[in-house]
Amino acid sequence: MTELDEMTKGAFQEAGNIGMGHLATALSNMVGREVKINIPIVKITPLENIQKEASEGANKSVVAIHIPFSGDVSGGTLLLLPKYSAFSFSDLLLKRSVGTTNKIEQKEINKLKDMGSRLCGAYMNVVNEFLGTNLHVGDPEVHVNMDGVGDFIEQEIGKLADEFIVVGGEATIPITRSKHEFNMLFEPEASDVILAAVMKKMMG
Repeated sequence: MTELDEMTKGAFQEAGNIGMGHLATALSNMVGREVKINIPIVKITPLENIQKEASEGANKSVVAIHIPFSGDVSGGTLLLLPKYSAFSFSDLLLKRSVGTTNKIEQKEINKLKDMGSRLCGAYMNVVNEFLGTNLHVGDPEVHVNMDGVGDFIEQEIGKLADEFIVVGGEATIPITRSKHEFNMLFEPEASDVILAAVMKKMMG
């Protein structure tokens, strides 16, 4: 597996810090609740590990929202929600009492898809502004599977690369215990572009 040197990792970390902060603000405005987000983690992750984490264990993801982006670099965002979080976010987005939703149907999917687009747009806008890059957000694809979403991940992003630079953060809504995992997936070739943009920014 490829390793990231410290300078490249720092470049993605810097861009991720800025983007995740704006993402948290956008999410808070959407659900009308306080949102906390952790410091993003940057690492190279094989596709098979991303699939495994989304399909196994007590917190396996049952909703996946994939949004491609293109421009100076290519990649995508992958929003993963375990069952409780998917239900809680659906309630908040539909202005219902938390605990109402017990099934993800078309109305919920539409709201989650809109949330994904708006969050990704907020992230990309600030990264473009901060780094001077030109990244465009594509149309989201949403998949719901109570047995896990590993197959969907393979179908959607497996054709792009065998491993990705992942800038991963986790947003939580303390009042509901909802958890929202937000992963930016960059193809490894993106490292040169992001690093050059950060160095240019640092040098003024």
